[in-house]
Amino acid sequence: MKTDPKTTAARAFVRSLNILLKFARLYGYDHARTVEQLNIAWDELRTAVPEGAETSLLLGATGSQLLLDGVPLEGSPAERQFAQLLSAAGLASVQFTADVTELEMARFIHAFPTGKAKPSELALQLKTAIADARGIRVNEICFVATDSRLKDASMAAQIAAASLGDEQDQFRKMLNDPQKLLELIAAAQGSQSDGQGGGGDGSGAGGSGGGGTLIGNSGAVLGGVASCGSGTENGYAGRMGARPGLATAGQSGPGSSASAHAAKNAHAGEPDDEEIYRILRALTSFGKLGVGDNPAGAAVEFQQQVTQLPGRAQDTLRNALAGIAEQGRQAKLDKDVLIQLAEHLSIRFALERFERGEVKVNAVRQMLDRMNQEVESLRKILGQHEDKMAEAGILVESHRELLDRQFWSTVPENAKREVLLSEEAWCIPPKNVQSYVSDLIGQGNVAEAISILQNYARCADSEEPDARKRAATGLSELAELYAQADPRLLAEALRHVGLRLSVEQDQDLQSLVSAAFVRLSQEAASQRQFAAMAQALDLLAGVESQRPGIARTLRGKMGIEERVPEFVEEALRAREVSAGLTGVLRQLPQIAMEQLAARFNRCQLRDDVENVASLAHDLGEEALQYLRSTVRGGPVAEAVEMVGLLARLDPQAAEVFLPSRLKDFPRTAQDRVVRQIAASGAPERCRIFLGLLDHVDPMVMPLVVDEIGMTGEREALGRLLTLADGDLPNNAAPFLRVKAIEALGRLEASASIPTLRRIVEARKVLGWQYPQELRIAALQVLEKLQPEWVREFLPKSGIETVEMSLAPLEIAVNSKFVRQRRHTRVRLQKNVSAVSTNLKQNCKLDIKMASLSGGLATTNMHLAPGTQVQLKMQLGMRNLQATALMRDYRAQDMAFEIVDISLEERSKFRKLLLENMRKG
Repeated sequence: MKTDPKTTAARAFVRSLNILLKFARLYGYDHARTVEQLNIAWDELRTAVPEGAETSLLLGATGSQLLLDGVPLEGSPAERQFAQLLSAAGLASVQFTADVTELEMARFIHAFPTGKAKPSELALQLKTAIADARGIRVNEICFVATDSRLKDASMAAQIAAASLGDEQDQFRKMLNDPQKLLELIAAAQGSQSDGQGGGGDGSGAGGSGGGGTLIGNSGAVLGGVASCGSGTENGYAGRMGARPGLATAGQSGPGSSASAHAAKNAHAGEPDDEEIYRILRALTSFGKLGVGDNPAGAAVEFQQQVTQLPGRAQDTLRNALAGIAEQGRQAKLDKDVLIQLAEHLSIRFALERFERGEVKVNAVRQMLDRMNQEVESLRKILGQHEDKMAEAGILVESHRELLDRQFWSTVPENAKREVLLSEEAWCIPPKNVQSYVSDLIGQGNVAEAISILQNYARCADSEEPDARKRAATGLSELAELYAQADPRLLAEALRHVGLRLSVEQDQDLQSLVSAAFVRLSQEAASQRQFAAMAQALDLLAGVESQRPGIARTLRGKMGIEERVPEFVEEALRAREVSAGLTGVLRQLPQIAMEQLAARFNRCQLRDDVENVASLAHDLGEEALQYLRSTVRGGPVAEAVEMVGLLARLDPQAAEVFLPSRLKDFPRTAQDRVVRQIAASGAPERCRIFLGLLDHVDPMVMPLVVDEIGMTGEREALGRLLTLADGDLPNNAAPFLRVKAIEALGRLEASASIPTLRRIVEARKVLGWQYPQELRIAALQVLEKLQPEWVREFLPKSGIETVEMSLAPLEIAVNSKFVRQRRHTRVRLQKNVSAVSTNLKQNCKLDIKMASLSGGLATTNMHLAPGTQVQLKMQLGMRNLQATALMRDYRAQDMAFEIVDISLEERSKFRKLLLENMRKG
């Protein structure tokens, strides 16, 4: 199977890109080696995506796996690290179109840092570098579409660097203690209410005055908090605004008696859009001050910001923190409290708006996006732990994935189902779809799971470009799930994507849809879902009529063509062909026939020949036409490989096409053609051989005549008698007469008796007219046709009885093997040494076994099957010469077949074999 040049160039570009980045880190961008590698990468990119082409190159990343136009690449550790870097930066793929310029390529490469850098910085640098580029695009595919400059992860174990002062240590502990933060907020609310009537010094009992601080003389935060008393309770009673699913501070802080009243006013304390953003900004400011030089002042600043918030916003903040405090009592918190609080508020606010119907699921993404940007600084400030993990090469869950997962986990089950069965299903990230559907399947609710997957696939046909984009990306990730849930689902998903591929005008979307089509097709091939494969190939044919360039590119990536050898072997091993497999092979007539022809030529058993021929016949007229056209006018090497199968399926075509073509073939190709026709088992092969006899090389003629005799067909009688009488083709040797007589013996035709007796009986003045070998061959045939006459004539024939023992073997009509032995093989008592005399580097042979038609020898060098060798055999003080063609290897030895030998030399060879038979 031919490799797609674009794929080869694209893979080379990916490798060069990794080498280029390595050189940049080692030497810098101005080094000669780096510049040279940049030029190499540019040339390979331009080869993969030629200027003005319809296609583009999509380099994607999922985890540690690089994908080229949706096809996973088996990469080195460096390429896996490159994929991890892209994934950590929140980049799903980088697309190179035909409009890319060398300058844009250079700017893209220079955006990669030469030293240590955060993934978020890479994303920002890439987007800045190609902001106005026409030929390079960065795709960020995520449910929560945050700015790519955000940090890679949100889990952290500490707030600031180690070795801070005592005051900072206390403050750092407080930041990681949700209960202490809750008390700090409560104190701020208490000071706001009680401070209206009087002030205090903040050092002991009583509430602080308006705007006063809660820090005592020792500077400890907890001193002031402990003295809030009943004033705090009065300060926030009735303003809790508790929400379903959030714990209150009732068990661990003051004011718990107000929770019942707050629950009755479910939405009274809910903030609006602007207030939630003010809360997030307050948390960010608090975190920034807390890791500065004045952590104590941060508490004061935070309290002031809390008191400036509207009452319902204060309650929202306090209730969310109370829920986190409750979680902290039950299990260890896995991240900084401020970050968890900000994420919790964002998710809860978006969920409540969604549940009340104020926003649809496709708007949740924009809401979370804006809120994510509000806490960007907080994540950067408190992200030292993630930074260290990133520098160590350890990837943590990205903010996008984290918020997405948190939001989805809080959506009620009925709402999840409703969304997944709606036109907005494309908004749900593939991981969440997969998790939900897998749970349904595990619960036995397969019908609903199928409905959800069907609905998600329909989103690929949406009129909204963003929906098509996300659906195409999602289908790529969900391909395996579609294959496992129901075989029909994969075909249905392919139909939606394939139809969109034919009409999609947007180039970016076209690349994503192409990648989804490739991924789904690969999954169909790997899962042996032949109906889906047939669907994919049928759709591709439709695309090819409109966009041939895209279709050619996709065909080599789908994973179906490369698996045809597996499918063929699978079909030949099974008693019955798998349902739909024939349909798939019919749509790939060229590749299927190439594989079947190769398999046909390797068959050793007759049953295997019949099996392959039957499967090839089922592929229909288009596949058979490919055989005809290849044999008739294809390259010699390809035509040779197709001859055997064509002779079996359409012998009339082989009979017409081969004579005019074969005369121009090299001798080795002619030899292979004859052997393949013989192995085909075609009933009409005798007629084909008769048509070829006058067009082949003289060294191949004995093989043709031998195979004519092996057919046992009487239609060859006339031509064989002519040859036996000595009417030979041009340049043919007398050895061909011996072969013709042996072939007549296999026909057992009485009409040959007069010719054979004339050869045996003819005399001249001082002896017999014809050579001894010719007379022996004729007498061996007559022994089968007129045994009584031979017994009477033999004593006066000048031929010894022992010489008659090496007669041609009978044809085994029911033999299970494709080829049968022609003569009795004799094991030599002493190996016969031979050497080739016609090769540039002569080959030595050590002959172990031999017959009148050839032998088996150990060689000191490899000779390709079909190689012609002039052999000089050493027989004591005499030499024996013959022309042979080398055949296949058998264990450590190589077979050879004698194709020409003088009749005198053949007599010597016969005597050698007879002597070894007597000794044996």
